[in-house]
Amino acid sequence: MYDDSELAAAIWKIDRFAIHDGPGIRTNIYFKGCPLRCLWCSNPEGQRQRDEIGYSEAKCVHCGSCVAVCPKGAIALENGAPVPDLEKCDACGECAACCPSGALFIYGRLYDIAQIMDIVERDRHVYRRSGGGITCTGGEACSQPAFLLRLLKECQRAGVPAAVETCGFADREDFRKILDEVDWLFFDLKHLDPVEHKKLTGADNSLISENLRAASSVLAERGKTLVIRQVVVPGVNDGENIEALARMAAALPRVDFVELLPYHAYGTNKYATLWRPYRLNGLLPPEDDVLREQSKIIEKAGVRCSIGGS
Repeated sequence: MYDDSELAAAIWKIDRFAIHDGPGIRTNIYFKGCPLRCLWCSNPEGQRQRDEIGYSEAKCVHCGSCVAVCPKGAIALENGAPVPDLEKCDACGECAACCPSGALFIYGRLYDIAQIMDIVERDRHVYRRSGGGITCTGGEACSQPAFLLRLLKECQRAGVPAAVETCGFADREDFRKILDEVDWLFFDLKHLDPVEHKKLTGADNSLISENLRAASSVLAERGKTLVIRQVVVPGVNDGENIEALARMAAALPRVDFVELLPYHAYGTNKYATLWRPYRLNGLLPPEDDVLREQSKIIEKAGVRCSIGGS
């Protein structure tokens, strides 16, 4: 686990010239670390707040170099393919450095504020022309709150609009400080029912609900944008949960719109790169007409609703 006090953050991807997660052309910064374990998560490489070894079976030439070089003796070959002992592995990167085919690689690296702001400065003209900015996402950006807050303040000083995408499972005091610095907040809901939420994500949603109410109030006062998002997973969080989502959104002080995102399985292969199972194999995305009907339920409650791309 990285120490926030060092003002360095574990980041697993920086996506320049992105056209989603906010207006205009953006730089999306993907923080490592998330307190939830959603069954449908499409970015498992962002869940743990530390570097991780990744593996591409398609690239592997089965040379065994990784076994020989590992200083922890944490890699063994099974049917010619490397399998790490994840308890021993500290993601030192020796195996990735020696891999001749690039089959082994590292998810994540440390960035300091200056390194991120250097990227932001290079893209400033793009933000200005397109109305874009940066978006801090993940993983969960709020899992490294000191770094996130400092980065948001630097963007404010530089005149760069900043958005944050969050699941809302964050320390109350840290979260309220973050709310004072954002221009857009994307709040990703999973399920409104506390029991179902814990089954699906491994965590209770009482703190999430509290932070959502705070976000709605603070952003209403500041005149900033709040978007509630929900990935619609057929048979998991649709049906009555959509009706509950509509009622909840309508009762909040400010929700600019709700965005329904259709479940997809595009991230399934990432689990294999981390030697982890994917638990929703075979589940199909929701039909377009079903999503349209769900959006009508939300709009009938008086809240704008859009259907995002998959």
